Amino acid sequence: MKEELFLLAEKVSKEMRRRGASEVMVLPTQNESLMVRFSNNKVTVVQSWSVISIDMLSIFGKKRLISRFENIGENALAESIERVIKESSFVQESEELAPLPTSVKFKDRRTTQKIDANRINDYVSLAINSATREGAERVSGVFTGSIVRDAIIGSNGAEGYDERASFDLNVRTFTGDNSGQGLSCATMMSQLTPEEAGREAGFIVRMAKNPAKWSEGKYSVLLGPIIGAELIGHVGDSCSAFNVEAGTSCLTGKIGKEVLSKELTIADDGSSKDGLSSRSFDDEGTPTRKTVLMEKGTLKSYLHNVNTAKRFKTFSTGNAGWIAPSAWNLVIDHGKLSFEESLKELKNGIYMVSNWYTRFQNYSTGDFSTICRDGTFLVEDGELKGSLKGVRISDNLLKIFRSIKCMGKDRRWVRWWEVRTPTFLPAMVLPEVSLTKAQES
Repeated sequence: MKEELFLLAEKVSKEMRRRGASEVMVLPTQNESLMVRFSNNKVTVVQSWSVISIDMLSIFGKKRLISRFENIGENALAESIERVIKESSFVQESEELAPLPTSVKFKDRRTTQKIDANRINDYVSLAINSATREGAERVSGVFTGSIVRDAIIGSNGAEGYDERASFDLNVRTFTGDNSGQGLSCATMMSQLTPEEAGREAGFIVRMAKNPAKWSEGKYSVLLGPIIGAELIGHVGDSCSAFNVEAGTSCLTGKIGKEVLSKELTIADDGSSKDGLSSRSFDDEGTPTRKTVLMEKGTLKSYLHNVNTAKRFKTFSTGNAGWIAPSAWNLVIDHGKLSFEESLKELKNGIYMVSNWYTRFQNYSTGDFSTICRDGTFLVEDGELKGSLKGVRISDNLLKIFRSIKCMGKDRRWVRWWEVRTPTFLPAMVLPEVSLTKAQES
């Protein structure tokens, strides 16, 4: 596949240079995936695909164009290139463009992982059986195995080939109107824990059978890794220099300031061998790396490509994104407490498993709300006492993470449709979180 992707990249790059482009960056990608959906305790859909696409950055003097080709047939590719050339006449010139960075030839990175349909089916069965043993009546979810193969050819000297595998299992359980969730994510199938994911989802839905009453107000909260990853992801988004410039970051102007709890250290690591989205190079041919964003609550860095770095008078962090730099994998330092010890530390409050529908009332200040789903429990004297319905966090992103009381010691990777950026984190205890009731609850 490397040779096929390189031939495509070289062909496109050569033609663009012939047609007048001063700089060209071409990234062809093959995505090979198998998705297994299951519902009501049995597999319902199996879908596989292998797609090759090409992303291209072309620069004509002071004009910059970004294109994507999903039909790579010879005639279709020629037509797409012709359309890019024509559209370049409509693009305005910009005095702020930074030149592409001088790049290198990257060492190939390959994976030994395979997408094994039989093994995936076995893992799905293990998750379903584990969940029903815990008390779930119905089990649904999705298992996706992917191998992404990326190549890069650039007029700046960039040349590289990168393969990465990822496996995501998401399990949802149901008993009556109650639901639970468990998941397992890894870069190797052998590292997945399907029985634990099913057992967790089954335990949550079993515990949800015991409803408890509650009132709106401020509560101490134990955030499980699933909901914690979704909320931390918005902190990562706020670290993008693009969002800082666009006015949609609550971290604007806060470099060097203590903005979150001293308990919280966050890094983006695109070079991690365990990161589900890791890659050797970014879209501009800059090597990926580990960038500390928050160190004991102090904002240390934004995420940059070469253009935002030029405007901020700094250097690219290897997070391009030709338009917006973004995180590869967020990694959060752990604390000292087990889950049981975290419950004891919480003592009286609410344990939250997952959330949907996060909405910001004000991106620049961090005011938001989100609905808790698939397991929300009242905790009394460090023990789960009953499930709660219609719980909504209505608070401020910086405020809740500024008040972290303690962190768990057991970290896990989280990625699913509500968490776009893979995140490696533990549970965490937050005091004084504002909770309101969702409509009709």
